[in-house]
Amino acid sequence: MARPTAVLVVILTLCMCSVLVSVYYVHSVSLATPLDVMRANRMVLLRDKRLAADDDGITSSEAKRGHHVLPPPGLNISGVQDVVNPPVLNDIDIAVHIENKKAKQQQQQQQTTKKKHKKLRKEDMWPSREKVYKQRKAFVPLAEQIYHNPERTRANWKGERYIVYLCHSNLTCAGWGDRQHGIFSVYLISLVTNRTFKVDMQSPCPLSKLYHPRLVNWKLNQSELEGLSSIHLYALNDRQFRDSVKTIDFDKEYPQDVLYLTTNYDYFYNLKVNPNYKDIFRQKVRGKPRPILFADLWQGIFKINKRVSRKISPALDLAHPSKSHKLVCAHVRFGRNPTIPNDGDIRNTLTTIKPFWKFMERHSDPDKYRMFIASDWQGFQEKVRSVYPDLLVFVSGDIVHIDKLRSYFHVGQKGKNSSISSLGPVDECTGFEKVIADQYVLSKCDVLLLTYSVFGKAAAYMRRSNDDLYLLENGTIKPLKLFNERNL
Repeated sequence: MARPTAVLVVILTLCMCSVLVSVYYVHSVSLATPLDVMRANRMVLLRDKRLAADDDGITSSEAKRGHHVLPPPGLNISGVQDVVNPPVLNDIDIAVHIENKKAKQQQQQQQTTKKKHKKLRKEDMWPSREKVYKQRKAFVPLAEQIYHNPERTRANWKGERYIVYLCHSNLTCAGWGDRQHGIFSVYLISLVTNRTFKVDMQSPCPLSKLYHPRLVNWKLNQSELEGLSSIHLYALNDRQFRDSVKTIDFDKEYPQDVLYLTTNYDYFYNLKVNPNYKDIFRQKVRGKPRPILFADLWQGIFKINKRVSRKISPALDLAHPSKSHKLVCAHVRFGRNPTIPNDGDIRNTLTTIKPFWKFMERHSDPDKYRMFIASDWQGFQEKVRSVYPDLLVFVSGDIVHIDKLRSYFHVGQKGKNSSISSLGPVDECTGFEKVIADQYVLSKCDVLLLTYSVFGKAAAYMRRSNDDLYLLENGTIKPLKLFNERNL
């Protein structure tokens, strides 16, 4: 019988051997990841297949097709016998497969998201003049036949020459404030080039249904232009063309009888310094500054018809309960918002307009003030109405962006987005009526607060005064001066 000490020594020796073997195994395997082990095993498999194919006359292409061959005699295959056959789908393969699948799915999602953002950006961007010219044959062949007539066919031509502001549904023309500035620029060009001024605006509905001519007949009768040569310039957001107005000779560059122009830029100062028109510009403008000339155009040449007046009258009747009451107004432009989700950039948020509430609170005495708020977000107007239910006057109708109506989703139609607050389809002229009526009421306000927008700026021009005119910008409200007092 062995001594206890000898038994203990044997047991300890066996334990140490076990530990050493374990450490060796862990050290050898843990240096490689499971994926590395699997790759190494597959490399051994491919190597053995190549050796077997070379010795038995099997071509490499046959080996690739999966011919199973035996290793040549004498080849030492100890340690790799288990990987000669194709590897089975084990836990490692399954884990790697799942990881690869997840990675591919994430990559596809990222690509899809980028494509969507890229598509949105392209839709938000107004097309360049060159892009429209390239695509014109594809989507507006009839317009091309009408607006691009290189030769005059009229026999009894008497020297008639026209310049026409053009906006149809197949063109992007921007919002109402931008269009007003574009029409203003076309009017100025008509003055310096001695062309007849006309407006052909059919989108979202004919402008002639909402305005009547006054002093100048700007309505276009297509029969006037029959047989005349013509060309269309699409210059929306075209800064290069705007800069060229400083030096351009329109008669030389565009000798056609009819010049159609689509733009949203104000060319007042560029025409003023153009050496070809410097003298005639001074004669025609008679020293009037841009805001006054703009107001003269929209209050002297364009007259709001009864259809729009019916929307304006109720608001103005409630605006002055007594002669001492003042109408305090604000135009708050948010840009892309739940009411108009397909608008361009976000211009304001509820955070950036926080000073608005303090401003309105200072003018919330019902014995002194009434309020009017114009905005492109229905939810914001409803919020103001809930805060000042007894002070707020408003123009009835849906809030719309007149250049986005073609892409609106109506209630009852397929689509997740709905940018119309009322039920049923929207009368495009009715939506446009509210836009014009809102701007008109803003032009009649005693106190006016604006956010940056050419729509609001146009209302301030037609208001013709710096008194109690303010701008909310970068979280602060400051006085806004648009007029030189000596020119008023």
